[in-house]
Amino acid sequence: MIPIEYFEILPSTQTYLIDKIKKSQLNSPICIVAKIQTKGIGSRGNQWEQVENGLTFSFSFKDSSLPIDLPVQSISIFFGFIFKEILVSMGFDIWLKWPNDLYIGGSKIGGVMVNIVKNHIVCGIGVNIYGKRFASLMVDIPKEKVLRDFFEKIRNTSSWKEIFSKYALEFHKNFKFSFHYENETLDLKGANLMSDGGIELNGKKIYSYR
Repeated sequence: MIPIEYFEILPSTQTYLIDKIKKSQLNSPICIVAKIQTKGIGSRGNQWEQVENGLTFSFSFKDSSLPIDLPVQSISIFFGFIFKEILVSMGFDIWLKWPNDLYIGGSKIGGVMVNIVKNHIVCGIGVNIYGKRFASLMVDIPKEKVLRDFFEKIRNTSSWKEIFSKYALEFHKNFKFSFHYENETLDLKGANLMSDGGIELNGKKIYSYR
């Protein structure tokens, strides 16, 4: 189990952890959890709006500790799918929309983002547990157990291939949705998932580094 530091409130677990690693004040592996984020980061750099009850955390690993076959552009898929599996094991019908959004049915309830700082991989995950304005799990979860099980599953996952093979079976769920790429909104219908986690769409190979 990696060390976990809990905070009542932070502007953003992601920016906090990145800053501490850059200043060599924290070292991987480490996890930062905040009950409240005042400036949480959402998709495409937008602010992630706080719900009444959510699980928001960021963690880091040295790149050398991750599976050797893991493509850098698919780290968010790797961590996102493992986190999704933890919630599925608890009875939630969660799936991972390409490349980094957590969904229940047709509604987004969370997301994953990744930054690379020196030789550290810093990943932030947020999931709505309960909120009136946004889609959420609607049932409370034991947060410490979720984190403990999540990091244990990462430790026991030895390859990207293991995760990709399971993610590929669920990829068809993306076909009713779209995603933002550069200045466009592209339909995922007909997208072909490649073995490195990128997609081929309309004859073009597309990768996401979020």
